[in-house]
Amino acid sequence: MNRWFSILLALTVAPLFAESPTPTWEETVGVSPEAVARYTAPGNPERYRALIERLKTPRETLGEPSLGMRIPVRSFPNGREEVVLHAEEGWLSEDTMKLRGVRVRVETFDETGALTSTLWADEAAVDREAELAVAKGHVRIVRDGDTLTGNGALADFGSEYVKVIQSAQIETARLKGADLTKRGMF
Repeated sequence: MNRWFSILLALTVAPLFAESPTPTWEETVGVSPEAVARYTAPGNPERYRALIERLKTPRETLGEPSLGMRIPVRSFPNGREEVVLHAEEGWLSEDTMKLRGVRVRVETFDETGALTSTLWADEAAVDREAELAVAKGHVRIVRDGDTLTGNGALADFGSEYVKVIQSAQIETARLKGADLTKRGMF
């Protein structure tokens, strides 16, 4: 009888000492990991090598820049612009697929034409065909109320992510005070 009583007591008391379940990412942070991954997704630097080399070319060797450049980078199937590059000074390759700009602003839009994000950079190179960009100097990205800043960036317009290369900081009201450094995100 004592043996059955001990087993019953153990089954009754065990849940009191069990560890509480680990809260989910959404419960502690308020957004899904997929939403945060857009800012932290790794980029393969090899895909960006040609653009990085293009940024190393001295501007003086590129010829006269176009002033007030505005070039569509990507469009929706209906023809509406999805990604547009603005540059105070810009250079376009002969095939018009590669751009380089100074004091750059890249805007993305949804299918209705509403602005969804903006990236500002001191200087950037863009490959329209590969839908990639590399920025150097100070960068700032604003999307859905989040602001990501730092120095240098790799961007993939097809995957809709940006990776800040150095001194990345994110400001957001959606993370409920969670420290991303303790979650292995940075």
